[in-house]
Amino acid sequence: MGQLALVLDRRGSVADQVHAALRKAILDVSLTPGAAISENSICRQFDVSRTPVRAAIQRLSEEGLVDVFPQQGSFVSRIKIGGIHDSHFVRRTLEIALVREAAKRWTPEAGARLGAILRAQEETIAAGDVDGFHREDERFHQLIAVEAGREGVWPHILATKAQLTRFIRFSGNSERLPVVVEEHRRIGEALGARDADAAEAALTAHLDKIFILFEHMPDEERRHFEP
Repeated sequence: MGQLALVLDRRGSVADQVHAALRKAILDVSLTPGAAISENSICRQFDVSRTPVRAAIQRLSEEGLVDVFPQQGSFVSRIKIGGIHDSHFVRRTLEIALVREAAKRWTPEAGARLGAILRAQEETIAAGDVDGFHREDERFHQLIAVEAGREGVWPHILATKAQLTRFIRFSGNSERLPVVVEEHRRIGEALGARDADAAEAALTAHLDKIFILFEHMPDEERRHFEP
């Protein structure tokens, strides 16, 4: 099990912080599907007792990100194909509603914020900063929720798209990143024109690309997936 990133703040919940660190590592596939999760290793890395570690692992199990087998141990769950389809359905439904609302309320200031995110994405691509690119990607989609006046919906989208996030990070298709920026740009142009139909069409085309990625995944990588 590799080194995990966590600067522990003893003033906060240790279990919450361990959970957040493990969850991030699972979503960005630093912990790959099927990898063993060693309680002893986590305790040593974070200098914590077993109690918060076990609580964190239990939460991850409830979220479908970790499989716990009695007498065998805990393992990062394989990416579930059914989970990808379900996550996509929920995300797509919510984001379509958000982009249509955002189109009605779009302002030049919102366009400027969106433009800044696109420039930041281009900079992360140039720097080879994949983590930074995906942070900006989430900022782009969150901005639409904010401009729709529905920022409270965003945490629900984040929660439901965990399997999608794992798949996207696992596929690691760096050639697609500039294409994503152009897809974002087309969504932004439709929003700038306050054209809800065009914004929905551009967003739908963008989100549905995930199935093309899955179809072209090499066979040797499919072992990390299950129905």
